[in-house]
Amino acid sequence: MSSPFVHDSLQQRVVFAPGAVSRIGEEAERLKFERALVIATPGSGERLGSRIVEELGARAAGLHAQAVIHVPVAVARAGVEAARTADADGLVAAGGGSAIGLAKAIARETGLATIAVPTTYSGSEVTAVLGTTDGDRKVTVRDERVRARTIIYDPDLTLSLPPAVTAASGMNGVAHCVEALWVEGRTPLAEAVAAEAVRRFADNLPRAVKDGRDRHARGECLAAAWLAGLSLSTGSALHHKLAHVLGGYGLPHAETHAILLPHTTRFNLASAGLARARLAEALRASDPAVALADMVAGLPIPQRLREVGLEQARIADAAAEVAALAIALPRPVAAEDARVILEAAF
Repeated sequence: MSSPFVHDSLQQRVVFAPGAVSRIGEEAERLKFERALVIATPGSGERLGSRIVEELGARAAGLHAQAVIHVPVAVARAGVEAARTADADGLVAAGGGSAIGLAKAIARETGLATIAVPTTYSGSEVTAVLGTTDGDRKVTVRDERVRARTIIYDPDLTLSLPPAVTAASGMNGVAHCVEALWVEGRTPLAEAVAAEAVRRFADNLPRAVKDGRDRHARGECLAAAWLAGLSLSTGSALHHKLAHVLGGYGLPHAETHAILLPHTTRFNLASAGLARARLAEALRASDPAVALADMVAGLPIPQRLREVGLEQARIADAAAEVAALAIALPRPVAAEDARVILEAAF
């Protein structure tokens, strides 16, 4: 018998098609946007943001290309001020998790609706989760005001995504799915969606990394990202708690998820038989933790936490911070457990 659960249906529109970014004007009109502020990162994100401003035409209020990783509170405040100065009545988040995160922070303060145009594979655009950083501390909140009202998935926008970014963001998406299989709030729908997303990522992420112009693999990874975001709506546990603590230390988000995943999986699957069975089937492997470790090892991304900036002296503090969260499912996590996991990943 399934565990007790509560399922809320998401009020979210998804438009998925090659070339779908050209429909941004129609989607803005559907949400009655007259002055949409486009949020992006500097550089390549800014180029996409400028293209979307052109597509929006008279419905654009301008471009704010100041998004950075982990959404520092100062960056969030500047984004809110930019939206108010532009008299924006809607937001368009264009690019990866940094742009989507900043749009979420602005939406939470202003109540503005958001259209997301994601170009990476974490699935953050689907969720109502916002993470911001203040110094060494990362704070996450769940607030329905930050969930995108419409998502435009255009596989063509991902064709130039570099191999390392493709790999890291894809493994970030996989991490969301794996956690969904053992988190306390999981539902039968989330379990099914998560397993299907893992299967699609396992089959197509290595192909997309090897050949970024592989349109089929790119499309499958983007679909998997959507499913990953859906599965994450059930909550988070050890894996994400560890990643968020390390994010407060300035470690890169996606790479940290990828490095931690085989280790947190090995720890949790010892007490999560059903999750182990679902992952084994999706990965076509008898030992899911080994399969995930092999997957990470075959990708052009950092393999150890020391390679992404973690200082070994901070491991004890991070372990204590995670232990203080009193994680109980699928198994209790003491400070020593967290320390062993972090040392192995280090």
